[in-house]
Amino acid sequence: MIDLYAIGRQRPSGAMTWTTIDIQGSVGNTALGANPLKGLAYDPLTRLFYTIAPNNPGGPQLCSASTTGSLQTIRGVSPNLTGGLAYRTAEDCFYAVSNNPDGLATFYRVPLTGQDSLLFTIAAQCTVNGLAYVWRTDTFYALITKNDFTWLYSINLNGTVRQLFGVGLRVFGGLCHSPSEDLFYFAANEADGFSRLWTLALNGSTVNRMGLGYDFNNAAIIAAPWFGASLNVLSPLEGERFVAGEQVRLDANILGLGGPPVWNSEGVVWTSDRDGSLGSGSPTVTLSQGNHVITASKERLRRTVNVRVFADLWNLYRSPPSPAEIDRIQRDFSLQWVDGPSGESWASYPGTPFDQTSANPSRTAVFAKLDVLRHQRFSQPLPWTAATAYEHVRQNTHTIRVSLGTDLNQAGGGVINLNRTFTLWSNNPAQPNVATPYIDPLYLFIHESRHNEPGDPLHTSCTSWTGASGTPNGMDAQFEPGSGYARAAVYLMWVYKYARFDPPTMRDQAKSDTMVHKDRFCRRPASTNSLVQALLHELWQA
Repeated sequence: MIDLYAIGRQRPSGAMTWTTIDIQGSVGNTALGANPLKGLAYDPLTRLFYTIAPNNPGGPQLCSASTTGSLQTIRGVSPNLTGGLAYRTAEDCFYAVSNNPDGLATFYRVPLTGQDSLLFTIAAQCTVNGLAYVWRTDTFYALITKNDFTWLYSINLNGTVRQLFGVGLRVFGGLCHSPSEDLFYFAANEADGFSRLWTLALNGSTVNRMGLGYDFNNAAIIAAPWFGASLNVLSPLEGERFVAGEQVRLDANILGLGGPPVWNSEGVVWTSDRDGSLGSGSPTVTLSQGNHVITASKERLRRTVNVRVFADLWNLYRSPPSPAEIDRIQRDFSLQWVDGPSGESWASYPGTPFDQTSANPSRTAVFAKLDVLRHQRFSQPLPWTAATAYEHVRQNTHTIRVSLGTDLNQAGGGVINLNRTFTLWSNNPAQPNVATPYIDPLYLFIHESRHNEPGDPLHTSCTSWTGASGTPNGMDAQFEPGSGYARAAVYLMWVYKYARFDPPTMRDQAKSDTMVHKDRFCRRPASTNSLVQALLHELWQA
């Protein structure tokens, strides 16, 4: 495990080393070369460490370092910046201390790009050996040695510098802060040159934690970004549902104590209690059918989420959506719950209980149908969008109004108005307590979403449509550009022919619904898409 990183010399005349420190007792070293390096800071935006090469032959340089210690030169910096380096989150900028030949220690602002700025003098007749920043109080702290005795100083950007208390003899080895513990770490040499890692509290208490090796004088120390942080799983969501064969992206980040991300999913290891190893980083996987406990781990951090994987979309639809899935839909759309004109109120149907045997309107029924649309995939891309049907709707729709008091579905201006039927688990009045196919309300939803798209031709018709069953006097002689009727028909044809996760019964229902749509067209419609043409030939000849 890695809790701290350090840069220093293990021997006075030896090479610089990149040191990994496990506070439970182990230390590892990688040689970096002979060029001295001073200070060590971490920038969560770039996910790199930074140090200064003050004696670079071409002039002092700011350098970046990866977690393996691989160095890269960034830009030239001011001379004598040997007293430590610290990162301030608020402005994405570094600060450093210059130990000048005249004995003055001065404070510098060091941006990643641009020019350094001399701010003010910290102390005189001294050497600064470490600099750390505490974001909670917006204060810098420095180890400053005078006459072979080291003191802890506080530094504020308004120029206020305070000597706080003595730390001890031979404390020449860098300083960093652990927010989760509210402790500082530093290195200090014994009389024989053996270095030890210490913790320091602002009440003056110091604790000898472990041995580091010899001659860590003038080393620089920084806490690893995951030391004292928390692992946050971004995907999958807790309780999320999937279909066997569906691609599942695994993603996480690591949050610092104050909440902002300090690391992405690089190096995070994923496992399933059913499927075993799932890879590392941000892999995309398919999961076997059943309930999974997915574990993400990085160093000492660990987080688990539970997911459910079903045989097909019908089984997924008959399982309750998790609170996280419902929250995601509510982030994707602004949902408005509209009461009926006769006094029927959504207050009579509170919350999001899952009961597919109820004949009452249900918010959960709306969420469940929209989530089915999220999971639908086809073996051939939909001809009217390169994204999924759900994402295509999101591109043009911002608000969904769900009404108890209208039988109409309609849309325009980025708003879809859904009728009462969309709120019910059953589409069949003869069986109001039996969950019926989700295809019927979804093709109506796809129909209405077309009216929010640019270039929607509305319901142009070649003859007046009376709505009479079996009367061939409807809409849309062509699918391009096509109104809502054409869009719904294409959707149904794709579910019938190319659905990957819809079961056979749902595909048969889609084919049956397409037959109904034949009465909504003036004649067999035309299309420039060869796949649509083939389906037209198959379905309109049936």
